[in-house]
Amino acid sequence: MEIGGFLEFPELKDTERKESAYYYLTHLYDNYNFFADGRQAIKAVLLNTGDILNKTCYLPAYLCDSILQSFRELELDVKFYPHRELLKPVLDGKIKDSLVYLIDYFGTEPVSEKEIGEILDGNNMVILDVSHSILDEKRFSLTHENFYLISSLRKTFPIPDGGIVYHSDPNFKSSDIPPIKYEKKLEAMLLRKLYLNETDTHGTDTDMAEKSKWVKEHFLNLNQEYESYKYDSTVEPQSIPLTSCYILKNISMTDITDRRWQNLNFMHKEILKRDLLLFNQDKIKSPFILTLKFKNENERDSTRKRLIENDVYPPVLWDLKAYIPEEFSYERHLSKRILMVPIDQRYGPGEMSKVRDILNSAEMV
Repeated sequence: MEIGGFLEFPELKDTERKESAYYYLTHLYDNYNFFADGRQAIKAVLLNTGDILNKTCYLPAYLCDSILQSFRELELDVKFYPHRELLKPVLDGKIKDSLVYLIDYFGTEPVSEKEIGEILDGNNMVILDVSHSILDEKRFSLTHENFYLISSLRKTFPIPDGGIVYHSDPNFKSSDIPPIKYEKKLEAMLLRKLYLNETDTHGTDTDMAEKSKWVKEHFLNLNQEYESYKYDSTVEPQSIPLTSCYILKNISMTDITDRRWQNLNFMHKEILKRDLLLFNQDKIKSPFILTLKFKNENERDSTRKRLIENDVYPPVLWDLKAYIPEEFSYERHLSKRILMVPIDQRYGPGEMSKVRDILNSAEMV
């Protein structure tokens, strides 16, 4: 039983239209546009901003480098802003006529609607990244001509790729360019589903184990090829894969949100080492992932190693030191102590109990 890794191809079901993930995503906001991935959604917003070259862009010092990609390609003026505890942004109240990029981290919403409104009052443009909070429909109540919400949908939904922009601009330009290379990710998802089914069915059968090993190597290579392509290519807005739309129309939002909340609630209740939890549960508005913090990097790495030895695979961590200046010590230090554990809709009490037992028995170094 493996836990974690990218989402495999899901079990599709005959889902009532209003119950589907597609219906949910397309009824959060009056105006929206799909794209092939999250970074393309960012690029589209930037390209739709006429005076973007004249704006200073304030980005959080705790972020994935894929967010930076479009800003770098357009050679925009980027400045990072710091955070205090629990990833609360520290923004200069004097920022005017600029772009401010905010992130809802790990299902929390560190910037309130009121605070976003105050930023917008300075004639600023705000991009709110809701990739981690897409399951909280209350987050979509604020509308403003200079306010955009973007999400990388594959972080929550089992699709080969997809991104979305929510906005209030009736003249927003989308893209009808067909998506490129997503078939590699789709094949990887299908092979991963086959692999998981075979390993669950045949267990320790020697011949099947050898075959499964080859299948796993192949889907991991396909996934890496796709990720490398995205990093090595210039971001160009493209349309969302039709396969992604089909999947979204045939998976249930209730199944996704209920299972995620059940798993998150279970882990918060069952973990004995309470100081491991980065956030109190009342701070979490969207059930994205279980976020843990450790005293130091050695403790984190030791626990991560133990999880992997037991076939639990935490997500890849952001390597801030490669692109965030040393002056942002809180963010760089946090990145060495943080660990995320999957709690998504693929898993139930059995898998969560396994993770709980590993975390509760782990010795801190």
